[in-house]
Amino acid sequence: MKRTAIFAALLFAFAGTALAELHGSWTASTNESKTGRLHMNINRGASHNFGNSFDVADFTALTDAQVRSSMTTPVRFQLVREGGTVVFEGTFRNGDGAGQWTFNGDRGYIAAVRALGVPFDLENEREGEEADLFTVALLDVSTSYIKSMQAIGYRESLEQYLSMRIFHVTPELVRELRDLRYDNISAEDLIAMRIHRVTPEYIRELKAAGYTKIPVEKLIEMKIHRIDAKFIEKMN
Repeated sequence: MKRTAIFAALLFAFAGTALAELHGSWTASTNESKTGRLHMNINRGASHNFGNSFDVADFTALTDAQVRSSMTTPVRFQLVREGGTVVFEGTFRNGDGAGQWTFNGDRGYIAAVRALGVPFDLENEREGEEADLFTVALLDVSTSYIKSMQAIGYRESLEQYLSMRIFHVTPELVRELRDLRYDNISAEDLIAMRIHRVTPEYIRELKAAGYTKIPVEKLIEMKIHRIDAKFIEKMN
């Protein structure tokens, strides 16, 4: 399958002139239904934006009490990742926050990735190393994650590991699919399955309805067209 366009869009969002120290602004809000979760929008310049949800516990020196304080509360906290550290400063009140951030990349990560046989290259000529480090840090593409995927047979590019991390492709998912007799699924197909929510549970439901050994591409097509066990039962 073709490389995912979503990954390309993510890289484009951070495209720009390489900076020795990246910086920008941030806003955040809580999810009322999920205590301890925080959705953050991280901006660099006028058109470089990144949005993602984090656990409050992912940050050092930040507590849920600070985030949900009824009074304006100054905060200074960090997101410490293998690729570097993002330092956030600003305020929170009633679950909403805003402020500025700076990022300092750790070039030791570059050497560690190369030692695993993975070139440090996100295939975007307009990006510098610091911006690439920022991307892998935000998405937590750690060397331990890369090693875990290599251990089950996925020796990929850094770009591919990043895509797999974005869409939550894990060794546990691969093992569960292998238990269902889906061996040797390509990284691209794993990503496509996650995008279209072709889960092991979905495959088991189809199997119970009498549909077995369906090729991966056909599973994705069926899911796109909302063909599930309930639909099959109704048609029968």
